[in-house]
Amino acid sequence: MAAFTRTLREMKDDLVRRTDVRQIYDQHPWITTAGAAVAGFVAASIVVPSKEESALKKLSKWERALRSAEGRAEANPAPHAAPTNGDGVASNGRPQKKGLISTIATELIRSVAPALASALTAGMATKAENNEPGAANFGGDDTAAPPNAP
Repeated sequence: MAAFTRTLREMKDDLVRRTDVRQIYDQHPWITTAGAAVAGFVAASIVVPSKEESALKKLSKWERALRSAEGRAEANPAPHAAPTNGDGVASNGRPQKKGLISTIATELIRSVAPALASALTAGMATKAENNEPGAANFGGDDTAAPPNAP
């Protein structure tokens, strides 16, 4: 039992040491700064509604006010969760609400995608330049004959 308790204590101490933000920032300042920027962007995109959402909210408020002024109630209130066609827009034309994890993943992919594309392009260009100057050789065949060879 003492070994188990000691192992748990060591795991806890290791976890506390590894999650100390100051120590992580001292070792990797650029990564922590970028991570904080991404976290702030994701938090802002979740908390602050888009212009589209605000406009739809105002429009629905005006519709309710007009209907109540005319003396008729809303005949078909909008369902809580409208069916979707998979592209984030419900069949009634309104944007579908996404969950927290889905929003974070989407924004992370959107922010990392240009860097990945650039890194892949640079890697392919470097490989082509190192293999055979003047010709892109992505097939891996280093013994390929020039196009003018018989």
